[in-house]
Amino acid sequence: MRNTSHAFGPKRFFAILIMVVAIAATHTNATFAIEDPQKPNILIIFSDDLSHSDLSCYGQKEFSTPNLDALALNGIRFTQAYSGSPECAPSRGSLMTGMHMGHCRIRANSSVRGQDHLLSEDVTMAEVLKGAGYTTGFIGKWGIGLPGTEGAPDKQGFDFSYGYYDQARAHGFFPHYLMRNGKPEPIPENYGFNMKRVSTYNGRPVDRLDDVKNIYDEHGHLVPDGVPVPAAAKYSEDLFQDEALSFIKKNRDKPFFLYYATQLPHGPCITPDLGEYKDKPWDLKHKEWAAMLGQLDRGVGEMVDLMEQLEILDNTIIFFAGDNGYSQWGYFGRPLHEDDPLFKNKGPWPKGKFSSTHEGGVRVPFFVYWKDKIKAGENDHLCALYDVLATAADLAGVMPPKTDGISFAPILRGKPDKQEAHQYLYWENGTMSPHAQSVRLDQWWAYRDHPSKPIQLYDVTKDLACKNDLAKNNPEVVDRLKQIFTEAHSDSEWYVNPGESKELTSAKRAKAMSTKSMQHSTRANTAYRGRTEVSPAGDVLKTAPEE
Repeated sequence: MRNTSHAFGPKRFFAILIMVVAIAATHTNATFAIEDPQKPNILIIFSDDLSHSDLSCYGQKEFSTPNLDALALNGIRFTQAYSGSPECAPSRGSLMTGMHMGHCRIRANSSVRGQDHLLSEDVTMAEVLKGAGYTTGFIGKWGIGLPGTEGAPDKQGFDFSYGYYDQARAHGFFPHYLMRNGKPEPIPENYGFNMKRVSTYNGRPVDRLDDVKNIYDEHGHLVPDGVPVPAAAKYSEDLFQDEALSFIKKNRDKPFFLYYATQLPHGPCITPDLGEYKDKPWDLKHKEWAAMLGQLDRGVGEMVDLMEQLEILDNTIIFFAGDNGYSQWGYFGRPLHEDDPLFKNKGPWPKGKFSSTHEGGVRVPFFVYWKDKIKAGENDHLCALYDVLATAADLAGVMPPKTDGISFAPILRGKPDKQEAHQYLYWENGTMSPHAQSVRLDQWWAYRDHPSKPIQLYDVTKDLACKNDLAKNNPEVVDRLKQIFTEAHSDSEWYVNPGESKELTSAKRAKAMSTKSMQHSTRANTAYRGRTEVSPAGDVLKTAPEE
């Protein structure tokens, strides 16, 4: 780790550079200067574990998402869009820093030392936009910096932050506390919540899930189990929605950047109200999943309506994306990556979340809406979510730091002829494939499970299922891919590098333990497992006996 305590570190230098460039952009015809006289507000809505066909505008038939549909159908839908990673934390790190998995600080949900974090020297989208005069806010699930670390959002350029800093804590919706601007804010109404009802789900056969069903009354309203007063329990997504509306109201008169990283519809499945799905002839989990998507859709609708009322919607650009590939199988007790028989929401690509070896792990729904500013329709520009930082900087009229992303603002401005194209998109690492490397190169999808394994090559414009390996027929392409696999990767200090020996990985872990740099994440509502609940500040929030 480099020493960043000196007074004139990389971030300080970059902040000054942004200010200089922003001033220069107002006096020159620099290509990165925004063409609109007023800087647009920037809202990023990042959905957690959204399946490709979970929105009705993307093909869902069993339930509808009218508010998100309205934005998508009146915006630009990128049909060849990819996340930075096939799982939560690195996808968020990639989005915030504009780096692909060969360079990103965060490369998997866990490194050898645990849930790892950004460093002070990493430049985030919030810092770039803050330097451009934006008020910056984060709400929801962070996952790339535990409380107290230099990777926490309040240390990474956000003026306001509220939510789960610890990714594992976000795997539950009735938290004992949430973090507000770096400090824990207890929620005593949720003390004692019975997490056992919703925590046993990954890979479990359906017939073993009967004893962990949530409790709903005859009206379809949740009865949170174990809390002092069930009617008073606070659902985290309701709290996030209130904070989002408040942030927008407070900052209506100045440019703002809001990163809204909702938990929905990440499991375990649970919702305050089954709503219109209460009497559907479905099992409970399907009702919950649809209701969770309904809550996300209504929340987005409320934000849009508010901005319309405040007369700022036409100066607000909205980015919406999923964070990784298909994952619903894990919350419904089905075999790995198996599609849902009712919702059929997986999409046409093989595999899904945790798999960087196939498109199913990283192909995501992605659209951009800007009222009266962009022409609606589909666009096949090859892009990744690590392009968003460069795009946001472009829209804000400032030069971004060096990233792996390319601004697609020319497309948003209706000038596709000026759009730069990626040479390739790159992925590596992952919980289920720590040595894998993948590339999207023109029409090609290529991967290898390990540097010692042969490269597999597929033409995904003709073979979405990746069944016909064309590597032997295209030796020149394979040679180019070998170069990419080498040039796109830089070694990580704490994550497993492709081809790394078990001995080296073990040595890394031993180093982390000996230097006391292990990063300890905590699962949601652990007090109900017979442990004392302690906030990051050391405050005892709840003591629960063994069950």
